[in-house]
Amino acid sequence: MAYPPDLPDTVYMEPDDPKLRPPRSPTRRAVGQILIVASVALMLGATLKQKAMISANDISRWCTVWSLLERGTYAIDECPWQLGTQDKVLIPEPFPPEGEEPVKRFYSSKPPLLPTIIAGMLYPARAITGVPLDAKVEQERSLRKEVQSLSDEPPSDPNRILEVDEEGGYRVIDITPEEPVEWPVQVLYFNPVVVALNVVPMLVFLILYARLLDRYASNDWAWFLALAAAGLGTNLVIFTTTLNNHTIAAWSAFFALYAFLRIWDDGRTHWGYFAVAGFFGAFAACNELPAALFGVLLFLLMVVKAPGKTFAAFVPAALVPILAFLGTIYLATGEWTPVYAKFSEEGPDSPYRYPGSYWLTPLAMDWFDQNPEPWWVYLLHLTIGHHGIFSLTPVVLFSFWAMVRSMFGFDDRLRAFSWLTLVLTSAIVAFYVWQTHNYGGSTQGARWLFWLFPFWLILLPIGLEGGQDRPWVRWLTLAALGFAVFNTGYGLQQPWSHPWIVDAMEHLDLYELKR
Repeated sequence: MAYPPDLPDTVYMEPDDPKLRPPRSPTRRAVGQILIVASVALMLGATLKQKAMISANDISRWCTVWSLLERGTYAIDECPWQLGTQDKVLIPEPFPPEGEEPVKRFYSSKPPLLPTIIAGMLYPARAITGVPLDAKVEQERSLRKEVQSLSDEPPSDPNRILEVDEEGGYRVIDITPEEPVEWPVQVLYFNPVVVALNVVPMLVFLILYARLLDRYASNDWAWFLALAAAGLGTNLVIFTTTLNNHTIAAWSAFFALYAFLRIWDDGRTHWGYFAVAGFFGAFAACNELPAALFGVLLFLLMVVKAPGKTFAAFVPAALVPILAFLGTIYLATGEWTPVYAKFSEEGPDSPYRYPGSYWLTPLAMDWFDQNPEPWWVYLLHLTIGHHGIFSLTPVVLFSFWAMVRSMFGFDDRLRAFSWLTLVLTSAIVAFYVWQTHNYGGSTQGARWLFWLFPFWLILLPIGLEGGQDRPWVRWLTLAALGFAVFNTGYGLQQPWSHPWIVDAMEHLDLYELKR
């Protein structure tokens, strides 16, 4: 269906009946395609260039993947990379051989569901090729010329000496280094996994987000800028290049929200939407445990809307990831609760504070675990400070402006969703202010809050609409987007590093971290 030529490219509000909505304008279609392709291509290139293992956090998970595929166990003692991570615990093996006492072994402190899924993804390639995940391909070194001091012992073969400068005190020799160059095979295994778990979902997210913008963005300015922010201006973009649970929780939350909005706003009652909402709502909680509150609230809203479909489709779909989450924890540790719940335990039996553990004398941001800042300082830095939601991604301020407008009746769109977002944002921020002190360690932003970005992005176009007709609002929104994209560029190369505000404060002697 062609776009009617007599309709403008700009503002139209979509009717409730999806069949009556006008098609996307040619301008939006073209700009949307450009933004989506550019954003995903940027993330794909950055991901393929990235080293497979770049921090203690992702190494911990890769060690579990290696152990499952190479040793058939969740214990990571024998993993060649386990010395590179402090995100591990020392606990008795859960299922020792019959008649033997359990010995203490190292296990990843990360929930085992995600590494188990990855091991399943890689098993066919590992079985077919027979190449271990830690294998290395060797390449012989080439002949080259090397400058050597005359005081060094000359080569055993005098023919290798090409030139001697007595006055300069050096000789030039032909040499071929004995040690070969080693290329780790793990890149061929691991980088495609990161693409599948991060980049591909990002592509689907942007396509579906553009569809939501068709409904909730009342003008072109809001539509274009919101899509640019989603594709280029959040911490989710930074973390697409590395294995982590935060992006996966964010994609899962968005897919659940997309199904929820189709049910809640569009009146769709197909059981598939309820199943999608249930599965991804629960899977988000499996990757970010505090997101369980989202799953509960989503369930209650679905019960209000359609109790029969909720219990027939939503609940069974939600049980799949929940049972898998609990089952893999039990297989790995012999218990039903995540091992990181014991982080604060002290004493000789503490799974984290074994002899030589990093957590006995944590440094940098982790130093605050043992020397916490006042709660109000921590809250300040999580919101407008060096790890702040608003300071690092200021475009989100317009999401909160839209939330206020919607909740208090200035805009009828997304009112129930705005209340849901406010409750979740407030509760999750309060939870982490109460429970944590270290901002997530060396990381680009408060990573525990990243799964809330889909909520804020869905509200964003309503907050940006003023830029269509008001120049000062337009420049304000552009500045907010510019700062957000700058933050993305600063952190894209190394997600597991400090935000630019921390680095700036350190260089200016305004903030000191223990090293």
